[in-house]
Amino acid sequence: MYSRITCLITLAICLSFSKSYSQTDTSHYDLGRLRVNKNLTQSITIKGADLQRQPFANISDALNVWFYGIYTNSNYVVYVVDGNIINDVNAYNIHDIEEVTLVQNAAAQVSGASPQQQMILIKTKRNRPGKSGIEAAGQTNLVSARNTSSINELKSPTNVYHQYYLSGYKNTDVVNAGISATYLRDVSPTLTNQQINIKTPLNFDRFKFNGYADIKLGSNNTLSATATYVPQVTRFNYDNANLYGTSDPNYQIQTSTAEHTKQNLFNGGLRLNSQLIKGLKNSLSASYSHYNYNEDNNFEAAGATVGPGNFQRTNSISKNVDHKNVLLLRDNLSYQKTIGNFSIEPAVDFTYRHTRDSIASITTSTIYNGTDPLNINQFANSTTTTNRNYYKRKDYLLTPSLSLAFKNSINVQGGFVTVLDSKKALSVANDADFKRIFPYASASVNVSSLTGISAVGIKLYGSYSKQNQLLQSNGEHLNGLTFGNAFNSPFNTEYSYLTNYYYPSVYYNMLKAFNVYAAGADINLSALVSVNYNFERGGLAVPVLYDVPYSPNGSITILGYADSKYTRNRIGVNFNIINKASTRFITGLNASNIKQRISPGIGDIALGDKIWTGGWVNRLEIDHIFAGLDILYKTGEGNYANPYEANSNVPGSNKQSFSLQNIYFGYSLKTKQFKNLEVFANGQNIWQNKTSNITDNRRFYGLGFKLGL
Repeated sequence: MYSRITCLITLAICLSFSKSYSQTDTSHYDLGRLRVNKNLTQSITIKGADLQRQPFANISDALNVWFYGIYTNSNYVVYVVDGNIINDVNAYNIHDIEEVTLVQNAAAQVSGASPQQQMILIKTKRNRPGKSGIEAAGQTNLVSARNTSSINELKSPTNVYHQYYLSGYKNTDVVNAGISATYLRDVSPTLTNQQINIKTPLNFDRFKFNGYADIKLGSNNTLSATATYVPQVTRFNYDNANLYGTSDPNYQIQTSTAEHTKQNLFNGGLRLNSQLIKGLKNSLSASYSHYNYNEDNNFEAAGATVGPGNFQRTNSISKNVDHKNVLLLRDNLSYQKTIGNFSIEPAVDFTYRHTRDSIASITTSTIYNGTDPLNINQFANSTTTTNRNYYKRKDYLLTPSLSLAFKNSINVQGGFVTVLDSKKALSVANDADFKRIFPYASASVNVSSLTGISAVGIKLYGSYSKQNQLLQSNGEHLNGLTFGNAFNSPFNTEYSYLTNYYYPSVYYNMLKAFNVYAAGADINLSALVSVNYNFERGGLAVPVLYDVPYSPNGSITILGYADSKYTRNRIGVNFNIINKASTRFITGLNASNIKQRISPGIGDIALGDKIWTGGWVNRLEIDHIFAGLDILYKTGEGNYANPYEANSNVPGSNKQSFSLQNIYFGYSLKTKQFKNLEVFANGQNIWQNKTSNITDNRRFYGLGFKLGL
């Protein structure tokens, strides 16, 4: 297999440097594993500039009001950055991002997205204006936490969020290059009282270093290089001097926690784009990602155990390590030919991915006894547990496709992803139901163009794909803070208990394939009003922990899997009220619902039926004044849809939730000294209704600036 890869790469390089024509391709979306024609792909695109004036460490916190509300979070999204599916979007500053696109097409499921996941494409800034430039930006925010508990004396300290950015670029006739650096400090205030001492609040310091270079190699080739390096340190130090707030030492519990975590992410890539002859294009790329995680944790608890005069102190020291390396090689060859009113484009895409992941942990717990609560030093026992796992996988995927178009009014594209790996390489039993071919197809019809209607623009979309776990791509992502968010917490677990006794089937096929169907419409009622509607239906396997009896008085827990089906609906209405050179005002409202049915063998579990979520976004620019306001909401009763476990018991999920997710206003100007200068005030989650449970309860108030030279 290695010789085949070498031959393919050598052939692609030789073809790329043959005599050919200049290349500019803006007609496709690159999904990381295959390319789809923009004319047949329903999508939503927003500008990176519309996200710049708000504080966030995870970009999904800025995108949720635009796309799928509370369902747009880090667990529900897979990102593709400039065609690279193994990079982490949060390694980039928002000032490095030109635009963000949500793909509403079933082809996302064969290109690496898991069922119910959204695929979001990130286009970074490359073609910057002028010959050179320098840009600086920064934000500083005061951060506090909302008290949602019944303990009124709990108060929030005020901590500080920082983000500072500096970039520079240089453009010549041959080379466009740029670099950027970011410092980000995010913090989570912890509610305190007289018993709680927060020595170091939960926080992290993240540095981001990014660089790119686009080099013209003659008139027919462009070589692009990218590099990303992100080191991050997370800290937390907490003391609870008296957990239950009692003056009796026989009932006091003392706890302390200290955590220190280091993460490093490196990603480098090369891409050679060529047009071999007129209509024949080739794109050859190589990417490498290295992720390193080291966590040290020290937890101590001391207090009365058996009764008065008997005290125990437990000290637990743990270390967790994760080292992951991913090599990705890819080549895409396509040919486009126009014959009269018809256009045809056959293409083939080959992907090789090599993943290695080493995970290790060690925990030592030591117990001490004593009769004096202030001096518990009598050694009792000590235990040490270790765990080590090594994961290695190679993927070989071949994806031929064919696109047909008629007057750009009717567009059809179809193909299939072929898994070239052997059953032995995938550790699949010879008698397993193993599928190698996963088809996909997309179509669009521009009704207005076909019928000659100019007053209203109507475009219809439909797509289909088949996928299973072999096609899912898990990227290498930096861990942020864990805030105990009522909505996000269940997504940190893998399984759910079903208390009803039921024996799971031991014959469940983990490589079972599921169909995905998507349909939608874009309707432009005028230059001012547009409507986007999208529907998706699919299936997936959900892990379940079954409680199985083995005797009249006992039971054991067995891991099983169950089929799950879902339907997803989203509708958005956008108003482009004013769009002039000096004045711009846009507003949009969207709503999404995901209905999920899980069949674990004891009756269906229904999730998400009555939950509707979305956002209301607003952007205003009048001469030198600008402002923005976003509201995130959730309405309806019941549990959320959840692709990661068989039950989703979210506390307070029956409550209506509204949050002023983002608000800012500021002033910008241009002078002879500066290309642009802007200052602004901003806030995040500064208002929520009392029953709201859809954010992490942090509130931000601050100031920011951006300067261009």
